[in-house]
Amino acid sequence: MRLPDVHKAALLVLAVMLTAGTWPVLAKTLLPPGAEMQLRAIHHRHVAAHRVPDPAFLHALAAPDLLVIDSDGQWLDRTAFLASLPTASPLADVAYDDVQVRLFGTAAVVHGTLLGHPHTGDARRVRYTDVYAWREGRWTWMHGQRTRIANAVATPASMQAPSSAPSQWRGSDPVGDDATVLAALNEQYVQAFRDADAGWYDAHLAPDYRVVSGDGSLQDRAAALVDFARPVFAESIATFPLDKVRINRIGELALIHAENAYTLKDGRRGINRYTDIWIKRAGRWWCVAAHITVHTPPA
Repeated sequence: MRLPDVHKAALLVLAVMLTAGTWPVLAKTLLPPGAEMQLRAIHHRHVAAHRVPDPAFLHALAAPDLLVIDSDGQWLDRTAFLASLPTASPLADVAYDDVQVRLFGTAAVVHGTLLGHPHTGDARRVRYTDVYAWREGRWTWMHGQRTRIANAVATPASMQAPSSAPSQWRGSDPVGDDATVLAALNEQYVQAFRDADAGWYDAHLAPDYRVVSGDGSLQDRAAALVDFARPVFAESIATFPLDKVRINRIGELALIHAENAYTLKDGRRGINRYTDIWIKRAGRWWCVAAHITVHTPPA
Protein backbone atom coordinates (compact mmCIF):
# COMPACT_ATOMS: atom_id res chain seq x y z
CA MET A 1 0.00 0.00 0.00
CA ARG A 2 1.11 3.58 -0.54
CA LEU A 3 2.01 5.89 2.31
CA PRO A 4 -1.37 6.88 3.77
CA ASP A 5 -2.46 10.50 3.82
CA VAL A 6 -1.94 12.17 7.18
CA HIS A 7 -3.63 15.40 8.13
CA LYS A 8 -1.52 18.12 6.49
CA ALA A 9 -1.86 20.52 9.39
CA ALA A 10 -0.57 17.90 11.84
CA LEU A 11 2.44 17.17 9.66
CA LEU A 12 3.17 20.88 9.22
CA VAL A 13 3.10 21.48 12.96
CA LEU A 14 5.26 18.39 13.50
CA ALA A 15 7.80 19.57 10.93
CA VAL A 16 8.06 23.03 12.48
CA MET A 17 8.43 21.59 15.99
CA LEU A 18 11.13 19.12 14.98
CA THR A 19 13.11 21.61 12.93
CA ALA A 20 12.97 24.43 15.44
CA GLY A 21 13.13 22.25 18.54
CA THR A 22 10.18 24.13 20.08
CA TRP A 23 8.20 21.34 21.68
CA PRO A 24 5.67 21.99 24.46
CA VAL A 25 6.99 20.82 27.83
CA LEU A 26 4.47 19.05 30.06
CA ALA A 27 4.45 19.29 33.82
CA LYS A 28 3.77 15.55 34.14
CA THR A 29 5.27 12.52 32.45
CA LEU A 30 1.88 11.10 31.48
CA LEU A 31 1.10 11.04 27.78
CA PRO A 32 -1.17 13.89 26.73
CA PRO A 33 -4.20 13.46 24.47
CA GLY A 34 -3.07 13.12 20.89
CA ALA A 35 0.35 11.64 21.73
CA GLU A 36 -0.35 8.47 19.78
CA MET A 37 -1.55 10.45 16.74
CA GLN A 38 1.63 12.52 16.94
CA LEU A 39 3.70 9.32 17.06
CA ARG A 40 1.91 7.97 13.99
CA ALA A 41 2.70 11.21 12.17
CA ILE A 42 6.34 10.85 13.18
CA HIS A 43 6.34 7.27 11.97
CA HIS A 44 4.89 8.39 8.62
CA ARG A 45 7.62 10.97 8.15
CA HIS A 46 10.29 8.57 9.44
CA VAL A 47 9.41 6.08 6.69
CA ALA A 48 9.10 8.84 4.08
CA ALA A 49 12.71 9.84 4.85
CA HIS A 50 13.78 6.62 3.11
CA ARG A 51 12.56 8.10 -0.16
CA VAL A 52 13.30 11.80 0.33
CA PRO A 53 16.29 12.27 2.65
CA ASP A 54 15.35 14.40 5.66
CA PRO A 55 18.49 14.78 7.81
CA ALA A 56 17.16 17.73 9.84
CA PHE A 57 14.15 15.69 10.91
CA LEU A 58 16.26 12.66 11.87
CA HIS A 59 18.82 14.80 13.74
CA ALA A 60 16.00 16.25 15.83
CA LEU A 61 14.30 12.90 16.35
CA ALA A 62 17.36 10.83 17.34
CA ALA A 63 18.05 10.57 21.08
CA PRO A 64 21.61 11.12 22.35
CA ASP A 65 21.72 7.44 23.33
CA LEU A 66 20.10 6.14 20.13
CA LEU A 67 21.11 2.61 19.13
CA VAL A 68 20.26 1.20 15.69
CA ILE A 69 20.79 -2.36 14.45
CA ASP A 70 20.87 -1.94 10.69
CA SER A 71 19.69 -4.52 8.18
CA ASP A 72 23.27 -5.87 7.88
CA GLY A 73 23.42 -6.34 11.66
CA GLN A 74 25.75 -3.44 12.37
CA TRP A 75 25.31 -1.62 15.66
CA LEU A 76 25.15 2.12 15.06
CA ASP A 77 25.11 4.77 17.76
CA ARG A 78 23.64 8.20 17.10
CA THR A 79 26.81 9.62 15.54
CA ALA A 80 27.37 6.60 13.28
CA PHE A 81 23.73 6.47 12.22
CA LEU A 82 23.56 10.15 11.30
CA ALA A 83 26.85 9.85 9.42
CA SER A 84 25.42 6.96 7.41
CA LEU A 85 22.45 8.93 6.08
CA PRO A 86 22.51 9.16 2.27
CA THR A 87 22.41 12.52 0.55
CA ALA A 88 20.27 11.06 -2.24
CA SER A 89 17.76 8.28 -1.85
CA PRO A 90 18.42 4.93 -3.58
CA LEU A 91 14.65 4.35 -3.55
CA ALA A 92 12.25 5.64 -6.17
CA ASP A 93 9.25 4.84 -4.00
CA VAL A 94 8.52 3.49 -0.52
CA ALA A 95 5.49 2.10 1.29
CA TYR A 96 4.73 0.56 4.65
CA ASP A 97 2.30 -2.04 5.93
CA ASP A 98 1.44 -4.20 8.95
CA VAL A 99 2.03 -1.26 11.30
CA GLN A 100 1.36 -1.74 15.00
CA VAL A 101 1.85 0.97 17.63
CA ARG A 102 2.00 -0.23 21.23
CA LEU A 103 2.11 2.22 24.13
CA PHE A 104 3.79 1.26 27.40
CA GLY A 105 3.47 4.18 29.77
CA THR A 106 5.75 6.90 28.39
CA ALA A 107 7.43 4.53 25.91
CA ALA A 108 6.16 3.16 22.62
CA VAL A 109 7.08 0.27 20.34
CA VAL A 110 6.30 0.49 16.63
CA HIS A 111 6.44 -2.55 14.35
CA GLY A 112 6.00 -2.51 10.61
CA THR A 113 7.07 -3.67 7.17
CA LEU A 114 8.79 -1.38 4.67
CA LEU A 115 8.66 -1.99 0.93
CA GLY A 116 11.16 0.00 -1.11
CA HIS A 117 11.43 0.20 -4.87
CA PRO A 118 14.99 1.06 -5.97
CA HIS A 119 15.64 3.02 -9.12
CA THR A 120 17.09 -0.23 -10.47
CA GLY A 121 16.79 -3.79 -9.26
CA ASP A 122 14.23 -5.74 -7.29
CA ALA A 123 12.00 -4.38 -4.56
CA ARG A 124 13.29 -4.63 -1.00
CA ARG A 125 11.21 -5.77 1.97
CA VAL A 126 12.35 -4.95 5.50
CA ARG A 127 10.77 -5.69 8.85
CA TYR A 128 11.43 -2.99 11.47
CA THR A 129 10.98 -2.35 15.17
CA ASP A 130 11.35 1.16 16.60
CA VAL A 131 11.22 2.27 20.22
CA TYR A 132 10.34 5.82 21.22
CA ALA A 133 10.32 7.59 24.58
CA TRP A 134 8.26 10.60 25.64
CA ARG A 135 10.85 13.03 26.98
CA GLU A 136 10.37 16.68 27.86
CA GLY A 137 7.06 16.84 26.05
CA ARG A 138 7.98 15.13 22.79
CA TRP A 139 8.68 11.74 21.24
CA THR A 140 12.34 10.81 20.92
CA TRP A 141 13.63 7.90 18.84
CA MET A 142 15.60 5.58 21.13
CA HIS A 143 16.11 2.36 19.19
CA GLY A 144 15.61 0.94 15.72
CA GLN A 145 16.20 -2.50 14.25
CA ARG A 146 15.86 -3.65 10.65
CA THR A 147 15.82 -7.14 9.14
CA ARG A 148 15.55 -7.93 5.43
CA ILE A 149 12.65 -10.23 4.60
CA ALA A 150 13.76 -13.27 2.62
CA ASN A 151 11.97 -13.92 -0.66
CA ALA A 152 10.49 -17.17 0.65
CA VAL A 153 8.91 -15.49 3.68
CA ALA A 154 5.16 -14.97 3.33
CA THR A 155 3.05 -12.30 4.93
CA PRO A 156 2.68 -12.73 8.71
CA ALA A 157 0.11 -15.23 9.85
CA SER A 158 -0.99 -16.07 13.37
CA MET A 159 -0.96 -19.70 14.39
CA GLN A 160 -3.24 -21.40 16.88
CA ALA A 161 -1.77 -22.47 20.19
CA PRO A 162 -0.14 -25.92 20.14
CA SER A 163 -2.58 -28.81 20.49
CA SER A 164 -0.69 -29.92 23.58
CA ALA A 165 0.29 -27.10 25.91
CA PRO A 166 3.99 -26.68 26.71
CA SER A 167 5.17 -28.56 29.77
CA GLN A 168 4.81 -26.52 32.93
CA TRP A 169 7.98 -24.65 33.79
CA ARG A 170 9.28 -25.64 37.21
CA GLY A 171 12.24 -23.31 37.50
CA SER A 172 12.57 -20.15 39.55
CA ASP A 173 12.84 -16.54 38.49
CA PRO A 174 16.01 -14.63 39.38
CA VAL A 175 15.96 -12.17 42.27
CA GLY A 176 17.78 -8.91 42.91
CA ASP A 177 17.72 -5.45 41.41
CA ASP A 178 16.28 -4.95 37.93
CA ALA A 179 19.66 -5.03 36.17
CA THR A 180 20.58 -8.33 37.84
CA VAL A 181 17.20 -9.88 37.12
CA LEU A 182 17.17 -8.78 33.48
CA ALA A 183 20.68 -10.10 32.85
CA ALA A 184 19.70 -13.45 34.34
CA LEU A 185 16.43 -13.58 32.37
CA ASN A 186 18.40 -12.95 29.18
CA GLU A 187 20.66 -15.89 29.98
CA GLN A 188 17.62 -18.05 30.72
CA TYR A 189 16.02 -17.00 27.42
CA VAL A 190 19.04 -18.23 25.47
CA GLN A 191 19.38 -21.41 27.54
CA ALA A 192 15.69 -22.19 27.00
CA PHE A 193 16.36 -22.05 23.24
CA ARG A 194 19.25 -24.52 23.64
CA ASP A 195 17.02 -26.81 25.70
CA ALA A 196 13.90 -26.41 23.51
CA ASP A 197 12.16 -25.46 26.76
CA ALA A 198 8.84 -24.10 25.52
CA GLY A 199 7.61 -24.14 29.10
CA TRP A 200 10.05 -21.37 30.04
CA TYR A 201 8.83 -19.22 27.17
CA ASP A 202 5.21 -19.94 28.04
CA ALA A 203 5.94 -18.60 31.55
CA HIS A 204 7.79 -15.46 30.41
CA LEU A 205 6.33 -14.26 27.10
CA ALA A 206 3.62 -11.62 27.40
CA PRO A 207 0.28 -12.29 25.70
CA ASP A 208 1.10 -9.57 23.15
CA TYR A 209 4.60 -10.94 22.42
CA ARG A 210 5.81 -10.91 18.83
CA VAL A 211 9.16 -11.86 17.31
CA VAL A 212 10.99 -11.01 14.08
CA SER A 213 13.40 -13.80 13.12
CA GLY A 214 16.63 -13.51 11.15
CA ASP A 215 14.86 -14.25 7.85
CA GLY A 216 12.40 -11.40 8.48
CA SER A 217 9.48 -13.68 9.33
CA LEU A 218 7.06 -12.45 11.96
CA GLN A 219 5.39 -14.60 14.60
CA ASP A 220 2.99 -13.98 17.46
CA ARG A 221 3.20 -15.74 20.83
CA ALA A 222 1.37 -18.91 19.79
CA ALA A 223 3.50 -19.43 16.69
CA ALA A 224 6.69 -18.70 18.63
CA LEU A 225 5.85 -21.35 21.24
CA VAL A 226 5.56 -23.94 18.47
CA ASP A 227 9.03 -23.04 17.21
CA PHE A 228 10.62 -22.87 20.66
CA ALA A 229 9.51 -26.46 21.30
CA ARG A 230 11.55 -27.70 18.32
CA PRO A 231 15.02 -29.11 19.21
CA VAL A 232 16.85 -26.85 16.75
CA PHE A 233 19.98 -26.54 18.89
CA ALA A 234 20.27 -30.27 19.61
CA GLU A 235 19.79 -31.22 15.98
CA SER A 236 21.86 -28.65 14.10
CA ILE A 237 23.90 -26.28 16.29
CA ALA A 238 27.28 -27.05 17.88
CA THR A 239 27.74 -23.84 19.87
CA PHE A 240 25.40 -20.94 20.61
CA PRO A 241 27.20 -18.52 22.97
CA LEU A 242 25.81 -15.31 24.44
CA ASP A 243 27.97 -12.21 24.18
CA LYS A 244 28.05 -8.38 24.08
CA VAL A 245 25.02 -7.92 26.30
CA ARG A 246 23.74 -4.38 26.84
CA ILE A 247 20.70 -3.44 28.95
CA ASN A 248 18.96 -0.09 28.55
CA ARG A 249 15.95 1.16 30.51
CA ILE A 250 13.47 3.32 28.59
CA GLY A 251 10.58 4.38 30.78
CA GLU A 252 8.66 1.26 31.74
CA LEU A 253 10.55 -0.84 29.20
CA ALA A 254 13.92 -2.54 29.30
CA LEU A 255 15.82 -3.28 26.09
CA ILE A 256 18.38 -6.07 26.02
CA HIS A 257 20.81 -6.10 23.09
CA ALA A 258 23.22 -8.99 22.54
CA GLU A 259 24.66 -11.35 19.95
CA ASN A 260 25.00 -15.08 19.38
CA ALA A 261 28.07 -15.99 17.30
CA TYR A 262 27.02 -19.57 16.62
CA THR A 263 28.63 -22.56 14.92
CA LEU A 264 26.50 -25.18 13.17
CA LYS A 265 27.31 -28.88 13.34
CA ASP A 266 28.31 -28.82 9.67
CA GLY A 267 30.96 -26.18 10.47
CA ARG A 268 29.21 -23.11 9.13
CA ARG A 269 29.32 -20.02 11.31
CA GLY A 270 27.09 -17.00 11.72
CA ILE A 271 26.21 -14.14 14.01
CA ASN A 272 22.74 -13.14 15.14
CA ARG A 273 22.25 -9.79 16.84
CA TYR A 274 19.04 -9.30 18.71
CA THR A 275 16.96 -7.00 20.84
CA ASP A 276 14.52 -8.30 23.44
CA ILE A 277 12.02 -5.84 24.91
CA TRP A 278 10.76 -6.44 28.44
CA ILE A 279 8.18 -4.73 30.63
CA LYS A 280 7.60 -5.02 34.36
CA ARG A 281 3.98 -5.83 35.17
CA ALA A 282 2.77 -6.48 38.74
CA GLY A 283 6.36 -6.74 39.93
CA ARG A 284 7.42 -9.30 37.29
CA TRP A 285 9.27 -8.91 34.00
CA TRP A 286 7.59 -10.10 30.79
CA CYS A 287 9.06 -10.18 27.28
CA VAL A 288 6.81 -8.28 24.86
CA ALA A 289 8.96 -8.37 21.72
CA ALA A 290 12.11 -9.82 20.17
CA HIS A 291 13.89 -8.91 16.95
CA ILE A 292 16.80 -10.76 15.34
CA THR A 293 19.08 -9.55 12.54
CA VAL A 294 21.85 -11.56 10.88
CA HIS A 295 25.16 -9.72 11.13
CA THR A 296 27.15 -9.54 7.91
CA PRO A 297 30.73 -8.44 8.74
CA PRO A 298 32.16 -5.82 6.35
CA ALA A 299 34.32 -7.26 3.59
